[in-house]
Amino acid sequence: MFRFILIYIWIISCSVIDQKQGASFVGQITIDDDYHPPRPKGVFGVRVSIGANSKICTYVCYINNNRVLTKKKIVDRKSFIKIVSGEWPSIYNPKRINFFEENGISCGIVFDSTLLKKVEVCEPMDSLWKIRFATYPFKNRTDIGWSNKYHKPSPKQEKYIYDRYAVDHVDTKFFIDTNFWRLLTDVKDTSWIKNYKSLR
Repeated sequence: MFRFILIYIWIISCSVIDQKQGASFVGQITIDDDYHPPRPKGVFGVRVSIGANSKICTYVCYINNNRVLTKKKIVDRKSFIKIVSGEWPSIYNPKRINFFEENGISCGIVFDSTLLKKVEVCEPMDSLWKIRFATYPFKNRTDIGWSNKYHKPSPKQEKYIYDRYAVDHVDTKFFIDTNFWRLLTDVKDTSWIKNYKSLR
């Protein structure tokens, strides 16, 4: 009987200790009133391949909801520049931030004194076709590209594109988000161009 009473007291004691430890642990949990989960944000990209619209580049906007990319929208070059520069309000850029400026890219909307209207300019975007083609793919121009194969990059160039921009197939995949901004910076860098052209 005495042994039974000791075991009972021991069980009760352990239970009280566990409750106190639990209460102590709960007391250590604090809620940070300043914490706000990341808000959805606009993500931008480009695919360098002749699409159904016979354009060399296809521009895309997404919403990153912190889990996946949603609300995919394909837009033309002019609309893309207006959205990304903040010229136009949109769900992809509701605060109308100039993301070109934020990423050190000289693109945006300027006033053309000859046409007497605002126009979209982006020299880096004008060079994107060169990573994909050896010569301009349409007959109205004879510009030379940087690709070492006529219709697509050489195998070494393709590997470089995958390693640097996580694009494993230029014909079907988009340069997205930070890789998009990296690409726009690179195509204006003469050292980068020289290195890319050397990958045969």
